[in-house]
Amino acid sequence: MNLREKLDLLRRTEAEHHFGVIIEESTNPEPVPDLPPAVTEVFTLFSRLGGDNFRFLQPSDIATPATWAERHIDPYCPLGNPLRIGCERHGAPADIECGSGIYLDLEDGDVYFCDGDDYVHAYENTDLETVETTELAPDIATFFDHHVLGAGYPRLVTATIGDHALHRPDNWRKLLHHSGLLD
Repeated sequence: MNLREKLDLLRRTEAEHHFGVIIEESTNPEPVPDLPPAVTEVFTLFSRLGGDNFRFLQPSDIATPATWAERHIDPYCPLGNPLRIGCERHGAPADIECGSGIYLDLEDGDVYFCDGDDYVHAYENTDLETVETTELAPDIATFFDHHVLGAGYPRLVTATIGDHALHRPDNWRKLLHHSGLLD
């Protein structure tokens, strides 16, 4: 089953069960030549996905080649200005959209997680050579197919939040389970 089919299935399951997840249609970004093609392909399928633990957002910077060319580049960013595609928000109040980030490395295509505290520490201590990150997938399509819309979701939870979060209510995990995408 491809990403579009999985999202259609999740939309139908959410409409039937009302778990309270967010699945918003895409704003259909234009292809941006400087981005890996899979970024545009993924974000033509949705603009926002979210549940109790995560939010995934179509970055406004990728809407058009012009917005991409005009994006802010922070010369001090310890991560090298990756594309933020989502965030961990476990335990955050409902009105807080994002916490620690989930990023796409624009040079090698990896998707990784960086704890917000680690990011701030690296930003304030420019003498650090590296920022602690957790690689989640080798590319954006694999990340969404396996970790967000598939059987790898529990690994995403444990890698970013911890094993304890698997024992708490999670409306996205319920949606995946009821859709048959999670064993």
